[in-house]
Amino acid sequence: FVLVQACVAAGLAVEVLPGPSAALAALVASALPADHWRFAGFLPRKRGELSDVFAAPETVVAFESPRRLPATLRALAEIDPGRPVAVCRELTKLHEEVVRGTATELAERYASEPPRGEIVLVVGPAPEPAQPDLGPAVDAVRRLVDAGAKARPAAGVVSELTGVSANAIYRALNDRSSA
Repeated sequence: FVLVQACVAAGLAVEVLPGPSAALAALVASALPADHWRFAGFLPRKRGELSDVFAAPETVVAFESPRRLPATLRALAEIDPGRPVAVCRELTKLHEEVVRGTATELAERYASEPPRGEIVLVVGPAPEPAQPDLGPAVDAVRRLVDAGAKARPAAGVVSELTGVSANAIYRALNDRSSA
């Protein structure tokens, strides 16, 4: 997979040999991370379920109908415009095509003219959620503890006020205390 990624990055054409599974051929041809991936079958039609599939921390490989592809790419572009995607069409056939780009780029490409043939959609992993800055929350808990409050309930109060996980605040407080 690393070799395929290097070839694609260098602008070289990559051709995947036919095999028993279009999903695996698409994963290799996509040049997206393949160390952790999952096959989702056909993508759900409901927006919420589709969002859940796209929230996966691993690369997602799925079948998609050519007529539904534009709407699916549009939904993904709304969730994560820069997410890497590959639309793999007619794999191992005469008119094979692998189009790589961001969700926004491919949504624009297929908005007016859906592709024809069998489609395997490969979507790169969802980005890791940003970790909140715990400093101010930990400082607030420390002030409450210095004023006589117990650490665990103080972390709960600060959590309610800030929206930061009480457990994360408590762990950070203990990590700073032991350092």
